[in-house]
Amino acid sequence: MSATQVATTVDLIIEEYPYMKTDDFKLCFKNAMKMKYGNIYNRIDGQVIMSWLREYNKERCAVADNQSWNFHKENLSEEVGYTSGLSYEEYRNELKLRVEQGDEEAAKALSLSNEIISYLNKREYGKQEAEGDNLLEH
Repeated sequence: MSATQVATTVDLIIEEYPYMKTDDFKLCFKNAMKMKYGNIYNRIDGQVIMSWLREYNKERCAVADNQSWNFHKENLSEEVGYTSGLSYEEYRNELKLRVEQGDEEAAKALSLSNEIISYLNKREYGKQEAEGDNLLEH
């Protein structure tokens, strides 16, 4: 390769693979020397080097995806193990039990919950009445 071809190839590599580190290039060229990316046929030019890097990058991305997926699965299973949420009805039943045992904070929370349910029921009933009125008009 001429100096111009080397410079052009280096520019292409920097443009295409700015995220690669020195170790990535070392491993890629070591794999190429082992003919992992095919035979060279006594020809090394920018096209050959770029094809090596393309193949190496595919392998690199596949490994990274696999590691990321495995990490995600591990974290997901840990999260599922820690969360055993309650439905709203179960929460209210728990509050009622705590109120019976004299828990004042539970009494406040249950009172607030009752107010919210009452408000939502009134809103829903108001919507139903309005819809009924609209149906009667037509």
